[in-house]
Amino acid sequence: MALQKTLSLLLLFLLTLLGLGLVQPSYGQSMYQRFKQQHVDSTQRGGTSSYCNSMMQKRKMTRPTCKQFNTFIHADIGAINNICKTTKFRCKNGKMNCHAGVVRITECRLTASSRQNCRYQGKGSSKRVVIACQGNPLVPVHLGG
Repeated sequence: MALQKTLSLLLLFLLTLLGLGLVQPSYGQSMYQRFKQQHVDSTQRGGTSSYCNSMMQKRKMTRPTCKQFNTFIHADIGAINNICKTTKFRCKNGKMNCHAGVVRITECRLTASSRQNCRYQGKGSSKRVVIACQGNPLVPVHLGG
């Protein structure tokens, strides 16, 4: 009985910390890592179809099926994290965690696929992007919020 009461109090304490934002659930970090894997490439300027074909394969977005569309941001992660410090606004899903900034990007659009041979058309530009941010400190977790 005492063990059950202790566990209940411990659970209540943990939930209180989560509610106050003092403890961040690990899914926020894994979403941040996934965001970086899928969308951040500060080393190149991109903008071409050959860039998209190479990067989509290198970043494992062609298995088990070809991803239809992806955007790569050509800025260092610090600059992208700074977008999370801009004024927040309501996302398409209704949450109030979207932020916007202008960055250099490459948009990769699937043009053909056969047996996981994915072919992409690339288009580079400077564009306003919308990023959903979470955590403490805020970090990007979704592009196109």
